Amino acid sequence: MAKLPSLVPRSFLPSSRAVKRMVTDFCERSGLVYFGYVSQRSDDHQIVRGMTVSTNHLDDHYCIGTYDGYDVVFVERTDSLKNGKQHVWHIMEFDLKSSSDMPHIFIGSSKRGHGFHELLSVKYPSLQAMSPGTTAPYPASFTTHFSTYVTPAHAVESESIITPEIAETIADHFKGLVMEITEQALYVYSEKSHLSPELLDAMLANGVWLAARLDRRNDRRS
Repeated sequence: MAKLPSLVPRSFLPSSRAVKRMVTDFCERSGLVYFGYVSQRSDDHQIVRGMTVSTNHLDDHYCIGTYDGYDVVFVERTDSLKNGKQHVWHIMEFDLKSSSDMPHIFIGSSKRGHGFHELLSVKYPSLQAMSPGTTAPYPASFTTHFSTYVTPAHAVESESIITPEIAETIADHFKGLVMEITEQALYVYSEKSHLSPELLDAMLANGVWLAARLDRRNDRRS
């Protein structure tokens, strides 16, 4: 598991050429393949879906491959918010191995991530913030820094997925990251507007860890 780096002063943020080099270096050490810009209107690649997908988004620094047994895609996605301002998301998708009636769950900071909260309210108004603890007590380190969004009908079930043990690890290692869980995939987003080698490594390592826990839970149910 990896913790995230602290914020970098704007004057030290990498240029677009440096970002490309950073991402290609990440691909080389992680066993992924770098494609760069991809068009969502092309059938030659797997589109990263989740809450940020739209008819207008632009994807760059696209990489795909297998890491620790999981099919992984990374992309830098740019799109416009309701106010017309452009927003950049850094996303990793992990395909889950076991099929299950997994409820749609979103976990993120309650105080940051403006773009994510806007998408939640527009695309998924049925997902509501819940306070975990119905079936067991949850660590304050999790409930203080993270909010869990799920439909009211799946609130109790979500606690069997994000258990207190998993929540404690998320609190320790996922600050600065946002998670979206669907039936087919886990999406890990960064709240930061910039990339760093440490951030990429943390998204990959933490995402594979959580995907494995989700699959383990699904295997026990099957």
